[in-house]
Amino acid sequence: MSIVDQEALQHRITELEQRIATLEQQLAEKNQEIANLQRGLKASEVVEAPVAITEFEDTLKRLVQRIAMILQAEKCVIQILDKETGELVGRAPAFGISDNDLKLLRVKITEGVAGEVFRSEHPAIFHDAIHDPRTIKEKVALLHIRNGVIVPLVVERRDEENRVLERIPIGVLSVFNKRYGGEFIDEDVRLLERLARNAAAVIASAQMFQEVLEEREKLVHTIESLYAGLMLIAENGKLIQMNARARQIFGVTGDPIGRHYAEVIKHEKAKEILARMLTEEPSNNGENGDEDGKAAEEIVVPDPETEEDRIYQMHSAMVRGEDKRLIGTAVILNDITEIRNLERMKTEFVAIAAHELRTPMTPIKGFISMLAQDEFDSFSFEERKEYYQIIEQNVDRLGRLINDLLSVTRIERGIAQQLFWEDVNLTELAESVLEVQRGMTNTEKHPLVVDSQPEVVRAIVGKDQIEQILQNLVSNAIKYSPEGGEVRVIIREEPETNTVLIGVQDHGTGIPESAMNKLFKPYRRIHNPRTASVKGTGIGLFLVKNLVEAHHGTIWVESKVGQGSTFWFRIPKAPPDDGGQKSA
Repeated sequence: MSIVDQEALQHRITELEQRIATLEQQLAEKNQEIANLQRGLKASEVVEAPVAITEFEDTLKRLVQRIAMILQAEKCVIQILDKETGELVGRAPAFGISDNDLKLLRVKITEGVAGEVFRSEHPAIFHDAIHDPRTIKEKVALLHIRNGVIVPLVVERRDEENRVLERIPIGVLSVFNKRYGGEFIDEDVRLLERLARNAAAVIASAQMFQEVLEEREKLVHTIESLYAGLMLIAENGKLIQMNARARQIFGVTGDPIGRHYAEVIKHEKAKEILARMLTEEPSNNGENGDEDGKAAEEIVVPDPETEEDRIYQMHSAMVRGEDKRLIGTAVILNDITEIRNLERMKTEFVAIAAHELRTPMTPIKGFISMLAQDEFDSFSFEERKEYYQIIEQNVDRLGRLINDLLSVTRIERGIAQQLFWEDVNLTELAESVLEVQRGMTNTEKHPLVVDSQPEVVRAIVGKDQIEQILQNLVSNAIKYSPEGGEVRVIIREEPETNTVLIGVQDHGTGIPESAMNKLFKPYRRIHNPRTASVKGTGIGLFLVKNLVEAHHGTIWVESKVGQGSTFWFRIPKAPPDDGGQKSA
């Protein structure tokens, strides 16, 4: 071997020794990298342990950063399915992607690599994002993607033996752009799949917690907006819940939760009832149908705004968890003021109605008995005529009262008013109503006048019902004018709207503003010392309002206390096409 050959061989050996040293160094670096990856993988698997939901965002952020580090990716992002739009939506936190770009990252599940991975539940790898036909070029350009790996995020529901019962895809996990110009390999895919299971577990827990929070929020808002007062009291007497209505009823300011009910509630009877409800055994008398229910009790509490007494019925029931363990006692306060008032008014109505029915019966019976016993024909023709007129007037009065009662009964039962439509001279009808009323009224004290413009106003109406309206309004105008004064029936034709305006005006006691909203409700009467002796059933205006509305009209009142009232109603001159039958 020549010297030249020996030198060349020695040079080659030196090169090989250097190459071996380099490879050994690279091998040591790779071994160190593998050790780091294994440590990182073990650290990521810690996520499978229960995570505090309140630290969810931080946990997910650390997980995304760790995934990017382990996979040596420049970008890492989670996309979750939006069930309403059918899109995979980028959600924070992400790694290497700005918040603005993340908001634009929305991909339909029918498009792109992400959509394919979500639908198939199989991972995908791509090496040339620009030329790969599966990628969405707009998203590639937006995020400056070269290559990437996308794996499905799947939540698995398992049984007690850890067997998979159900797989639910919730989104995808993506890493993009291998660092240092590298390419993702199959080992990266397997590693990302393993990390995706941890991410899916965290996201599923967070979604479940978010759903619970939203349901709780809805429940809280529902409880707060209840018209009834609601309290939940623990066994130790401390308030677990007290909604806005309950706080208003008892005038509670500040946060009552966690305080003893006796400190919060100042109403003595309410505290006594609550003490019994928390200590007594539940009653099951068949009224509430719940073995944990207790008998209802009533309290009277002044309204903080109007200072009027309100009546509340307190119901209670034990609240138990799924394990039947007692959570506390729920107490509901229902405002039954109107119910009790209605019961009282109906009781008064029965007594008044009996009196009203009996009142015309007395002269009817008296005059009939007197005439029947007149064996010697001692009464003159004029006297008999007068007696018959009195009997007729009281029979008419009795008939009107009975008609009113029957009409109100039909209204309360929801039976529509049956109107027989006919062409009626309203001016003449008003005159006839006043003529009947004159026979029962001191016309010197109460002059009765019809004021019609034009002189004759006609309309197609239910004649009997309009007569009933005018009889009630004129009768009320006289009764509530104890000092006397003119009662005027005003009739105005309104050609521009094809309507008729009718009003009954008096100069009586007037109606206070506070009573206006109750004026047309049944069994309601205005309490006024000047008219305390006036008898009535409290159904007249309720009936009038319904009869006006049966004519497709409206009714209202203008009044000043001490000066009088005018009840106005406006009705069409003719009913709608489907308004009913019209006489020939």
